Order: sequence, then C-alpha cells, then structure tokens
Amino acid sequence: MKSSRFALRPTRSLGFLSQTFYATRTGDPKGYILKVGTNIAERKRWAKELHVFDRELAAYHLLIPFRGKHSPHLYYGASADHGSDGLLLMEEIKKARNIDQIRGLEWKDLRSAVLAIAQVHAQFWNSPALKKAKGLPLHHYMRAHQLKQNLPRFLRWANLSDKNKDLFSTLPDRVLSVLARLKKRPFALVHGDLRSDNIFFQRKTVRFIDWGLSFVGCPAFDLARLAGGSSRNPLTLMQHVELFHLWHRELLRHKVRNYPSHEAWQDYRDAVLLTLTIPVTNAPTLAKFSARGHKMAKVITTRFIFASHQLGIL
Repeated sequence: MKSSRFALRPTRSLGFLSQTFYATRTGDPKGYILKVGTNIAERKRWAKELHVFDRELAAYHLLIPFRGKHSPHLYYGASADHGSDGLLLMEEIKKARNIDQIRGLEWKDLRSAVLAIAQVHAQFWNSPALKKAKGLPLHHYMRAHQLKQNLPRFLRWANLSDKNKDLFSTLPDRVLSVLARLKKRPFALVHGDLRSDNIFFQRKTVRFIDWGLSFVGCPAFDLARLAGGSSRNPLTLMQHVELFHLWHRELLRHKVRNYPSHEAWQDYRDAVLLTLTIPVTNAPTLAKFSARGHKMAKVITTRFIFASHQLGIL
C-alpha cells in the first residue's frame, strides 16, 4: 500500500527563484521532484514580479498533449502570492544527461535541443489557445523592458571595453524598436529560459524543465537564448546559420506555413539583440548569488556579446 507521505531531500541544483527536492514515498516506485518557492526575500520579490509559478503552471497545462515527450509530467500544481510561491509535484526525469551551462553544450546536443524546441513551437504556432491561457504574459522577453534602468549598474559591473560600452549605450532605443516589431510577428509558446541547465537529453527525446519564465511571443528568442548562451564553444556565423535553418526546416516539417526564411532570419537577429538584455538586467545580481553565480554572470555576458558580434548585431 502506498504511503501518502513523501520523504524529501534537496536536489544538487540550487534554483534562483525556487527550490527543488527529490520526493519519494514507501511503496511507490516512481521518483518525483517537488518544487516550491524560494525563502530568500530578494529573490522572492523577483519571483513575484515575474509571476513564475503562474507561468510554469500555465505552460505545463498547455504541454499536456505532448504526454511528457518534451517536459516532465506534472502531477499536481498550485500557485500562491501572485505567482511568487507555489508547489509543483513533477516526474523525476531519470536516465538522462543534464549539462551545466557554464560547461556548455557540444554541437550534437545543440542540434538535438533545437529540433525538440522547434517541435514545441510548431505545436503552438499562432495558436488561439495561448492568448486564453491564464498566467502567460505576452511578449515578456525576460526583463528586457527594464533594460534602461539597469544599464548603468551593469556597465559599472561588467568592465567592458570602450567599444562595447559605446555599443551597449545604443541598446535601449534599439530594444524598444525590436519589441515593437515583434508584437506584429508570429507567436508561439516560448520557454524563455532555454539554457543547458534546463535541458535533459534522453536516448530518444529531449525534455525541457523550469518553465517559470515562459511566455507568448517570438519563438526565435528560444533559439537565440540557447545558441548564444549555452554553446560550449563560441559559434561562428555559419554555425548560427546552420542552427537557424535546422530550426526553420523543422517548423515547416511540422506544418508551419507562411513563414519564409528571410522573415524568420530577421526574427532571429532581433532575438539575438534581445539576449543582450539578459546580462544587463540579471548578471550583477546573479554575480552576488554565489561563486558559481559570479562565474555564470561572466560567462553569459561574454557569450551573448560574442554572438551579437558574429551576427553583426552590434
């Protein structure tokens, strides 16, 4: 007979806006992950501002038709305090590889992740169900809308070259222009925090966790976030082009129509520009989190700047 009580032990990963535990119970062969809100005040304020539990619940409900193909099964979920807190009881993903973002992904894994996320995008391409989904914001690209107010602090922290400082100083106006343009572009369910820490590679499938920053918007943002921030080796322009075509062909293969490659390429370049807002709004705070957080902040700043130079964004 199964016990209703769970035994908990912390996972090795230390979440920024939440905390997770392995959960087991006597007589139940399944493994579970229990996710709850953070108890650190500053991070809880971020979680409340971003409504992370509301967003993650909404995404998992939309992903039910996939039957766990690209995400873990959600057994129970609840959100509280405007999405800053909650409880998610999910399937533990076993027999899978998960690679630290600082280490980064090899080319083969990048390709596999791109194909998998393209299938998710295609499933929800211009879907009316997205705008009806409670909890998912529209065109909420991380904290891009807070770029201008965070830029001075970032520039003091980042110790950039004079050339890159000048380039970042032009970013606020360009970001506003891109955000306005993307509101008129095709939309889909966007993971929003697509990086290697949130990807599990199994033998026949790729599964994505941590949907707390998901939103409805330009799906190319996921591609730019992954390619620019999680590649073990810096990608050349031709490698960016290859990943882009891989993603675009997979969309077309899954019946996405009226999305020519030249328009999709412009969406991708706009998305790469938006990834530059991620270190601006997050890196200085992440650097205070821990020694790993400091290293992560430096790594993502370097990677996103390099990707932007490769694509001629800057």
